[in-house]
Amino acid sequence: MSNKLEELLKDVAELRTLAATSTRKRVQDILADELRKMEQEVTKLQEEVLKTEPAKPKDITNKIYNVKIRNYSWDQSDKFVKLYISLKNVQSLPKEKIISSFEEKSFNLMVQELDGKNHHLTIANLASKIKIDASYHKVKTDMVVVFLAKAEAKKWGAVTAEEVQILEARKPKGNSDDPSAGMMDLMKQMYLDGDDKMKQMMNKTWYESQQKTLRGDPGMPGLDDV
Repeated sequence: MSNKLEELLKDVAELRTLAATSTRKRVQDILADELRKMEQEVTKLQEEVLKTEPAKPKDITNKIYNVKIRNYSWDQSDKFVKLYISLKNVQSLPKEKIISSFEEKSFNLMVQELDGKNHHLTIANLASKIKIDASYHKVKTDMVVVFLAKAEAKKWGAVTAEEVQILEARKPKGNSDDPSAGMMDLMKQMYLDGDDKMKQMMNKTWYESQQKTLRGDPGMPGLDDV
């Protein structure tokens, strides 16, 4: 690691300490803004180091691989959305090897040189806004937990905005003013999403309903339109 990066990491650590102890709002905003700039500079320097350092060793056993983190679990409270990233032996790394940076609707986590790999998790479009200066990460045994401080105390339907859109698209569209229309929409959705057995059962029910209608008996409302 270059001397410049080492010194910058020390500056970031000290600035975080100052930000945590500051009580004046204006001072807190200034420190948070400066901290964000420094973290961005750290990320750029680390990326430069990653590009240059792996090319030096001749021995393939010393090569560092970059790996994207794709799997994580999450939950939430009124104040935080928490992401749990499982990484075996991550607690054995020096603190400066684990870096997180945050923006209003995105964040980046970098775990360097863990078992010969650099692990990255970047989410560029969060489901909702977060508080940059109140978000952080914590290292536990075989795990890194990322705490995203909610800008608003509301429930998140998912972590990313894309996931929220998918969930909304999958919701059945009903008409609250017309109960029979809502029933029909629900049955249509069940038919479209159902397996062959479900469709066979619904076709049988539709046929029996048609026969009742022909005999003058009331059929099932809305079933004729499915």
